[in-house]
Amino acid sequence: MSGTTDLRSEHAGVARMLGIMDAMASRVGDGARFDGTELDEVIEFLRVFVDQCHHTKEEQLLFPALSAANVTSVAETVAILRADHERGRATAARIAALTDRLAEDDAAASAGLVEAMTDYTAHLRDHIRREEGDCFDVADRELPAPVQDELNVGYAQVERDVVGEGRHEAFHEMLDRLSRAYVA
Repeated sequence: MSGTTDLRSEHAGVARMLGIMDAMASRVGDGARFDGTELDEVIEFLRVFVDQCHHTKEEQLLFPALSAANVTSVAETVAILRADHERGRATAARIAALTDRLAEDDAAASAGLVEAMTDYTAHLRDHIRREEGDCFDVADRELPAPVQDELNVGYAQVERDVVGEGRHEAFHEMLDRLSRAYVA
């Protein structure tokens, strides 16, 4: 298995969440209220699945492997991707803060939350396109097979040690449920 198969699969899950977030924001734009419990689930997904799991795999495993293999053609792209990760973290924190304000019946929080969610989804879609086209394809071509095998072992360890057994599957069950509620 290539050293990016797992990451590409996770991108598919992230893309599903982005569709859910867009649908949630659209409904609120049409006058509906945000569901606090579902927003908390979205925030947990962004923090744990996207950042602690997916971005950790990239920042601690894939990007250093590219550097160690002297794949200099992606050095600038990796710097941009790292900056993208920071922007995503900041926007996810803004979504969490606005969700807290929404729970306190702050009238302005709803509009701010729609804006933050829309910003996040647009940003992550661009990021995923850049990452898959400008980084993952190069990694698949340039990294030797043993390095790619080591990456896959490392990815499994991140899921086990950082995220926790069964969490990945639980997130996919949540994506299924929220997709039925918002995207179906």
